[in-house]
Amino acid sequence: MSRRVEISTLLPPITLSIATISCIVFLLTISSSPSPCHAFAPTSSRLSRHYTLNEKIGCSLSLASSEAPNTPIKSDAQNSSKKNNQLLTHADIEWRLRPPEGTSRLDRLKIELGANIIRADRKLRGLPSPPLLCPKGGRALLEAYYKEPGRRKKKKVGRFGITTARGPSCDEIDTTIRQLYQIDPPPNTAAIAAIIYMFVEPDHRNQNIGALALDVISAIHTVQGVDFTVLVADDNGSGGLVRWYERNGYSKAPLMQDVLGSPGGEFGVAMIRPVRVEEGFFERCLIRWW
Repeated sequence: MSRRVEISTLLPPITLSIATISCIVFLLTISSSPSPCHAFAPTSSRLSRHYTLNEKIGCSLSLASSEAPNTPIKSDAQNSSKKNNQLLTHADIEWRLRPPEGTSRLDRLKIELGANIIRADRKLRGLPSPPLLCPKGGRALLEAYYKEPGRRKKKKVGRFGITTARGPSCDEIDTTIRQLYQIDPPPNTAAIAAIIYMFVEPDHRNQNIGALALDVISAIHTVQGVDFTVLVADDNGSGGLVRWYERNGYSKAPLMQDVLGSPGGEFGVAMIRPVRVEEGFFERCLIRWW
């Protein structure tokens, strides 16, 4: 069952001045939380209005190279590092959820201030902080940090671009869901979010970081009230990357090729997976937000 964070529980008045500041910062920086509802809650418009070619969901839905987020690379499984084959777990990784690339310094400061106010407010009330909150705007950057043996500081070993807004479905997605999962949602009501790109540093591939990132992204989408995560896997036709995603729970979705901006597989293979989060996941997995 999806875990949701309700806006109304985050900013009770501590004093008039703090409450006023909190509300202003909150409206500027926090992503709208989904309303309390079951999966397949009604949405206001079709997926195509939220995710269009290239800029939003099209060719950018592939693994990114170190040079540019939209340049496809191969998966962890395809890019094994001979230097280090140690398989990592969530206990080894610190995840940081940040505003997306291109966010101005001023907006980042606003977001950081909003996060600190929320944390302080919850602490004063004796309540735990939310497991995560997504910055306003519908996109976020997830970063993976790992402390290598013998080093004092943690190193950024991966970055992953995702959407965080509950994008609506469409006929092609509804049909795919019925065929793959034997679920029959009301028309155009399944909530969809996307992986825009994934990148793991070359020296740390084949260490399970990509698979761990998929777990975290699924948890983030669950908190945001999303039902399914979609992506376009571009492996230049080799099939290796597609098989890697299949091993991690994704299924091919040929009916969604045009919807996701890859007609005829021009930019890769459209894929979909239901979101999921295991009980106690946020106790085992450290996610720092903002």
